[in-house]
Amino acid sequence: MKSFVTAAVLVFLVTFNLGYVFHDLLMGEWFHAREPFAREHFDVGLIALAFAVYSVLLAHLFPIYRRHFAHRPAWQVGLAFGWMMGVLFDALQGGIIEIATFQMPMEVFFVDSGYHVFVEGSVAGLLLAAVQGRTALVDQEARAASMA
Repeated sequence: MKSFVTAAVLVFLVTFNLGYVFHDLLMGEWFHAREPFAREHFDVGLIALAFAVYSVLLAHLFPIYRRHFAHRPAWQVGLAFGWMMGVLFDALQGGIIEIATFQMPMEVFFVDSGYHVFVEGSVAGLLLAAVQGRTALVDQEARAASMA
């Protein structure tokens, strides 16, 4: 339980702040120039809620995914998991639906979803692997030993 909470909080703090740096400080003007429907000021409370839920889900699902790929190094599993979650939660659900409903330009989709999959997904996956990767393997070995 301790590693779950640690992983969820760490993923939230790092990805939420990294998202602010990318979407507002680095690329804010670029996004606003291409997304006329975007708010002038983002609703930070809703964004934080979404990141909190996302972080908890990632921290909950990673040990399951890690056990399935126990034969691979934790960092490889973390990257694969982070990329997959980035595609599922952002590129498919968020990005493609925004193109279909809000006429979001394709270039915005590629930049935003590329960030969420390859930067945010990589960081989240590696953080999960660092915090929970070892714990999941130790738990699995303990269960196997108790069954023997």
